[in-house]
Amino acid sequence: MKKQNCLLSLVFIAFMACNSNPSADSAPAPASGDSTTLPVSTPITDPADSVIANTANTDSSAAAGPEVDKKEKKYTNDKGEIITALYHDSGAMGIAELKINGETVKLMKGEREKGATTYTNGKLTWKVKAGEASLEKDNVVTVYKETR
Repeated sequence: MKKQNCLLSLVFIAFMACNSNPSADSAPAPASGDSTTLPVSTPITDPADSVIANTANTDSSAAAGPEVDKKEKKYTNDKGEIITALYHDSGAMGIAELKINGETVKLMKGEREKGATTYTNGKLTWKVKAGEASLEKDNVVTVYKETR
């Protein structure tokens, strides 16, 4: 019980010391336009500053990003099923959008294996090499040939 009373007394003394700080009550008003002395709750920008045109995808050097190469190819399998693949490729980064039975699936470009470029989303794996592609789903691999 004595420890609780002692702790409570210390908290009360600290609270009173903070509330009776005369320097906090008599702080001079900041000079107009001086953002280094403004209180924390004062916004530094004027609300009109947030109406600036969208400058997304630009950096300070204004250098253009890598060019994205888009290629669309069609593939068919022995059953006559068609997959349309749209490749968005910018070097090491890339995406393949596959249209399978009217549904679009996006796959991220992965590592090259034995000369084949691999795209996957964790459920599907699409491997492309020299006019041929394979789709792996649930450990079943279907081979497709590129059509022109």
